[in-house]
Amino acid sequence: MKIVKRIISTFLFLLFAIAFTSCDKGPVSETYLAIKNSTWDRFDIKQFDIPVAEPAQTYDITLVVRCSEKFQYDKLPVYAIITTPSGEERMREVNVLVRENGKMITQPESTNSEARLILWKGINMGDKGTCKITLENMIPKIQTDGINEIGIVVTKSE
Repeated sequence: MKIVKRIISTFLFLLFAIAFTSCDKGPVSETYLAIKNSTWDRFDIKQFDIPVAEPAQTYDITLVVRCSEKFQYDKLPVYAIITTPSGEERMREVNVLVRENGKMITQPESTNSEARLILWKGINMGDKGTCKITLENMIPKIQTDGINEIGIVVTKSE
């Protein structure tokens, strides 16, 4: 009888462990940088250092831009560079959509815009260490008003 109870207990423990680990769909890393005076200067390059603990895993990396009504454009052009812990470097120029049909894209119950764009999907980091992501504002003005925060969210690829 003790053996049956032990087997049932072990089975239930394993079942709960699998259920809890498979439900972990949250971000691996989520980092935001506040922009001083809500003004992002043209040549002020922002850098994010993301720790990589599971190099065999593939990741999705999302750029988050939070703007106020002072942001005058429909899109924010950004030049992004990722350097993986193994030294591989990838670059891309993207446009983050902030307005649709002239209206700010907002989260419910918020006056600020929050736009998200996947920069890299299914990227493999290669090694453990630190992944560096740099972002440069590509609007051809010295200062761009209305950008409150920028962020990087890293999730495991499905």
